[in-house]
Amino acid sequence: MLTKEYITELKHRGNSDISALVNTQRDVSTIVFILESLGQLPSDFHADFLYNLLKHNHAQVRLHAVKNIGKLNGRSDTKPLLALYQHETDTGVRREIVSAIGRQRKCENKPFLYEFLNDSDPKIVCQAIRGLLVFENDKEIEEHLRPLVNHENEMVRTVIYKEYFAKEKTKKTALPHAETYDFLKNVVVNADVLEVLKFVPEESVHLTFTSPPYYNARDYSIYPSYQAYLEFLDKVFQETCRITKEGRFLIVNTSPIIIPRISRAHSSKRYPIPFDLHPYLVKNGWEFIDDIEFQNAA
Repeated sequence: MLTKEYITELKHRGNSDISALVNTQRDVSTIVFILESLGQLPSDFHADFLYNLLKHNHAQVRLHAVKNIGKLNGRSDTKPLLALYQHETDTGVRREIVSAIGRQRKCENKPFLYEFLNDSDPKIVCQAIRGLLVFENDKEIEEHLRPLVNHENEMVRTVIYKEYFAKEKTKKTALPHAETYDFLKNVVVNADVLEVLKFVPEESVHLTFTSPPYYNARDYSIYPSYQAYLEFLDKVFQETCRITKEGRFLIVNTSPIIIPRISRAHSSKRYPIPFDLHPYLVKNGWEFIDDIEFQNAA
């Protein structure tokens, strides 16, 4: 039975034992297990068999072969990866190819990364951006990336805006990312949310769980119009994003509501509140995760 320890031992022998082991396997799950177990690759690692696996008919094998090629610390051959990218149909493999090329951190790879920026898969575009951003203060790269602030995908727009357009506006807290202020711990405050949030420092909160007012379905909050209600929440989400640490979370607990009809001659009105809130949250720097949870992508 193959174990990770045995695979690690073969890997460090400095010969082609791993290659021989892989080439004798016919079971896809076993090949994938071997490739997943390789870990960090030594500088004298024989990687020829990995390039041969790029032609394997199973996508998971190709994907893990590409991942390991990406670990070769700039010694990987870009040409086979680009050739595979041209006809690859599996999205995971294509994304991993872009990541592997980006991790090489070679200036000669920049034209390839520029080309990846035109891909229809936004995750590939983001991988290409990541590969290009390692070249700091490169004006040519900036000329290719800045226009992506108008990209149709919201994550691409967010990354570019943060990198090139929001730096001068961003005030980073000196507080370590994993910590918060003692005066915010174990405290209950009964007050107007917009008034209280003004006193909360930037990037000091890890999680907000909120159940917003259900428009005029409850008498504890009365709004002159549905638009006024949304504008109120817009202000709350702006402040919540400001006080939330980057990558931390906001959970919104709400549901559609029905406003009863005035009389039988009229109809009731149903407001799909969760769906109407999404554009306000995204506009204010939140990345949608699932039906109730958002992540601060500012």
